[in-house]
Amino acid sequence: MVGWVVLAACSGPSQSGQRGSATGPDPETPPAENTRSAVTVVQYETFDVSTYPARPPEQTVEVTHQVPRRLMQGRADEGVKQTVEGFRVQVFSAQDQEAAQDFREQVRQWWAAVKADAPDALGEQPPIVIEYAQPYYRVRIGAFAEREQAAEALEFVQKKFSGAFAAQSTVTVTR
Repeated sequence: MVGWVVLAACSGPSQSGQRGSATGPDPETPPAENTRSAVTVVQYETFDVSTYPARPPEQTVEVTHQVPRRLMQGRADEGVKQTVEGFRVQVFSAQDQEAAQDFREQVRQWWAAVKADAPDALGEQPPIVIEYAQPYYRVRIGAFAEREQAAEALEFVQKKFSGAFAAQSTVTVTR
């Protein structure tokens, strides 16, 4: 029985002579006959966009916001108070609290007389504070975030208080 199946399969008609066989297209047949569809890419590439005019929107919308002007101008930190490790100009140091308070009053009077000639680094009304670190009371002027500002103020203060120097301190500055 197996022999009959093998013999029947081998004796069937041959497929190799037909057109469009698995071996490839017949070279004698023109290319248009080899394609299944008559649609070409050229039909899609000739799409005319001018039939669809682009028009701007008829109504324009004005956007309003409530963002502060200084934020829009990139000045968001302007006017913000910040406590930093900065500098003050030290003009006096003593173990006696009353002596420090008296000296602070002298510094205030001096400032009232010279503030018109003072550099911008000191500002309009620099703080004149007494800082206590055992065992000394220190009289200090100004609040500077940068050493360069303290150096500018120190140069001016040393004209009156020759022993003055820039000292590190925790200060509150306005940006």
